[in-house]
Amino acid sequence: MTVEPVTLRSERLVLSVPNLGDTDRVFEYCQDPLFETYLSTPWPYHRADAEHFLGDIVPSGWEIGREFIWALREADTGPLLGTVGLHRRRADDPGSLDVGYWLGAPHRGHGYMAEAVRTVVAWAFENAVAVTVHWECAIGNLASANTARAAGFRFTGIGPSQVAMRDGSHPDHWHGRRLAGNVEDSVPYLAWPTEWQPERPSSAAGADT
Repeated sequence: MTVEPVTLRSERLVLSVPNLGDTDRVFEYCQDPLFETYLSTPWPYHRADAEHFLGDIVPSGWEIGREFIWALREADTGPLLGTVGLHRRRADDPGSLDVGYWLGAPHRGHGYMAEAVRTVVAWAFENAVAVTVHWECAIGNLASANTARAAGFRFTGIGPSQVAMRDGSHPDHWHGRRLAGNVEDSVPYLAWPTEWQPERPSSAAGADT
């Protein structure tokens, strides 16, 4: 299923499809050592990784309807601040997507990512691209959990990651989800980790509340 690339707008952000002109920013931000700890991006992260992401993964994802990735910008032609994406869970479950995101370190602490996540999830629901959007992050990444909570996700517990880590493993992660407004939910929700763990400064990995 091909989905035409679309530019979305929120109160402060323009969400547009990233391109090779964003290579320098992606390469720079993905040097953050927190990415090694919390994300599944390649490590060490080389310029060729950024070029592959922007030149191959992003356009092919839209073309085959597998994943939909946007760059966060403050204006139509502004520099990339980070990325947010919706990824198809499984071919046999077309109504479910996973959300993933990272934000460059200089731009954290302003609520940009929660705003972006709310915007792309609303797009997915309003355009019948998904009925369920799942979120997961490495245990301890409280900044990502704060973002998901601020974007309206509910915490569902701890379990193996959907996305494989660099070594192919699926360690336990925190999980949450959001449902489209017309879908009933029978899964019990739990207290968010951010309600019972203090956030540490080092847990800002690629996320922002």
